[in-house]
Amino acid sequence: MSSIQTKLLNLSSDAVLELGCDNTSQPIPTDESMTNPVCLTHAPTLTNGAYIKAIVLGVMGVFSLMANSATILSITKNRRKHHGCSAVYTLILHLSVADLFVSVFCLVGDATWSYTVDWPWGNVPCKLFKFLQMFSLYLSTFVLVLIGVDRFIAVRYPMKSLNTAQRCNRLVLSMWILAFVLSIPQSVIFHVSRGPFIEEFNQCVTHGFYTERWQEQLYTTLSLIFMFILPLTILISTYVSTVITIARSGKTFKTGYVHSNPTNQLAGDVNRRRLMHRAKSKSLRISIVIVAAFIIWWMPYYCMMIIFIFLNPDKHLSEDLQNGIFFFGMSNSLVNPLIYGAFHLWPKRRGPAFRYSSIVQQRTQVSW
Repeated sequence: MSSIQTKLLNLSSDAVLELGCDNTSQPIPTDESMTNPVCLTHAPTLTNGAYIKAIVLGVMGVFSLMANSATILSITKNRRKHHGCSAVYTLILHLSVADLFVSVFCLVGDATWSYTVDWPWGNVPCKLFKFLQMFSLYLSTFVLVLIGVDRFIAVRYPMKSLNTAQRCNRLVLSMWILAFVLSIPQSVIFHVSRGPFIEEFNQCVTHGFYTERWQEQLYTTLSLIFMFILPLTILISTYVSTVITIARSGKTFKTGYVHSNPTNQLAGDVNRRRLMHRAKSKSLRISIVIVAAFIIWWMPYYCMMIIFIFLNPDKHLSEDLQNGIFFFGMSNSLVNPLIYGAFHLWPKRRGPAFRYSSIVQQRTQVSW
């Protein structure tokens, strides 16, 4: 998001530097005053489009805050009740925290910024705000990938699952650190710059930082790789491997069940294997939803990023379409708690078989 917003703001900032004189403009005296006069226009004001954008982002932010807060409270309550939880719940907890950051800094923050039009909060808050925006998005994506890796390990190598608290916390901490490090450039390239207007008008932009166009393209490309292409590759790889493993285990289970002698086999062992297979099969459904949501919500967003950086956006995307894609991408932080809540936090009521399944899952470290 930050890269697209950077380009949007830079376009506005660059455009005002090329404005000509009109009836409301006031020339600035320069050494070339009579040959190349520099003229000022009135500063941008709140438009209907910006007002609607602020409302939409604000509403999305409130709902996202509520959904992710509910997820966090639910997991925290279950952890206290059961004196701990599995790795996947720990990862969902961190995903909800990351999406909570996205809600605050990307949705509510941008809603406020759209309403104020300019940036009235100074240079340090500008750098911190852009850093936290990128950090939130990186963290949300990285934890999502970590969930995919955990599900793959839980199905393929059950005894090496991330359910060990120390191992899980260590990997989560590494994701936080990686997101922090990759977000540092945001605090360097962004700064407050005063626009050439009659009124005082400050904006948080990257204008003037890049000396060559390829520098901005390089940074945006690296952001695209780390935030979308690489995570998507890992997600697809892990979930395809998970599906293959589930399919093979399903065939093995059916074959073993057919050729086994029920009189010589404990019924509990059969039920255990059946429930384990059923628990593993659940990853097939959630994997499809995870990968599909990640692609559907973010693909248009990053396609727009490429257009902004490498093409002329004014000739390819209308402002309404840009805002629509922007809203759609940002809504992913609202969708994530719904996806994981549907699969993990609000299971349907079941009988004793479900309770037995939970015991089996805990013992085999394949909990969902």
